[in-house]
Amino acid sequence: MTWHVFIKELKDSIRDRKTIMLSVMLPILFNIGLLFFMEKIIMDDSVEQVNVAVEQNTDKLVLNWLEELDEIEIVSTDDPVHLVEEGEALVAVSADENFSLKLENNEMPEVIVQADPTSTKGGSTQDLIANTLALKQQEYIQQYLVESNIDPTSLEPFKINIKSMSEGDDTSLYLISIFAQLIIVLAVLMGGLPAANDLFAGEKERKTMEALLMTPVNRLHIIIGKWLAISTLSMVSGIFSVITFIIGVNVFTEKLADALQLDENIGFFTISLLVGIIFFALLISSLQMLISLMANNLKEAQNYISPITTLAMVPYFILIGVSANELSTMHFLIPFLNIYALIKQLIYGIYDTTSLLLVAGSSAAFICLTFFIAYAMFMKSKWVLGKS
Repeated sequence: MTWHVFIKELKDSIRDRKTIMLSVMLPILFNIGLLFFMEKIIMDDSVEQVNVAVEQNTDKLVLNWLEELDEIEIVSTDDPVHLVEEGEALVAVSADENFSLKLENNEMPEVIVQADPTSTKGGSTQDLIANTLALKQQEYIQQYLVESNIDPTSLEPFKINIKSMSEGDDTSLYLISIFAQLIIVLAVLMGGLPAANDLFAGEKERKTMEALLMTPVNRLHIIIGKWLAISTLSMVSGIFSVITFIIGVNVFTEKLADALQLDENIGFFTISLLVGIIFFALLISSLQMLISLMANNLKEAQNYISPITTLAMVPYFILIGVSANELSTMHFLIPFLNIYALIKQLIYGIYDTTSLLLVAGSSAAFICLTFFIAYAMFMKSKWVLGKS
């Protein structure tokens, strides 16, 4: 009997255009837009020149150093800070008028580099100029030491060599991990949302729930059938989102496709992600079902579910600064946090059966809890029929 209820509710939900839009079209459009944004804007490493306002009487030596940078276009002015405030330049540079002379006389001349701290481009250009000047400073010190018959290595007892732990493209992999988490979780969250609202709050509003309860079908079969219908739509949306994302990465991007190497472990990757999506869909559907039961109509249900959907994104922001190697058992035990952790781990090529079992086990426990509460509510007329 549960199967018949499930098929009926699934067919009714699919007839709704909003369901098709959120489950199929939205993941496609979102993935295409996001991939275009990553490849064309974030990953674009072409040199874009920015204007740097330099004081007119700046020493020739400092000007020559700045002119070595291809990334900047020097704009000479008597008030560089004003030019930045007017938005005509991103960085203001001024230096002592007799910079070279003071340098030769060891009078410690000064170069001032100013930028708006709220501007990302301004900050990057400021760092670029500061690093270039620091390099010139080191070259001058070494030259001075050589001319003074002092071995420069005597002032540098050791070297610091900073290297990445990964041999691949760290930036591309990081971008894939944070966007994959966002895409997959949002797809699951949104996929079953219209059905969750409609199958409980909607039926209460339309007064069709009473007719359904008058049938000889046991209430347990009804609620399981509805829950499975919502879960199926969430799973389909999540799986569809993964498929379109992976196809999009491999077809429409170059750098991201090189970073996402799935050829050798595609089997474990697919199974793990599938298990994670299924359990997360069952979990979020039971929660959405519970919230929909609390509402008396569709508007109330939407008002209740919106904050919950926003809260579900909190773990995403918690894990943004956590590397895949830092993920602990606790990350895989906490519902909602565990799906983000699992996706991040898989994207970074860490295939751990224990993590997968922890995600499945902890999610199953939370699913049982929320479903039991929802079932208890469904057995009471107060919740299942509303205020009518």
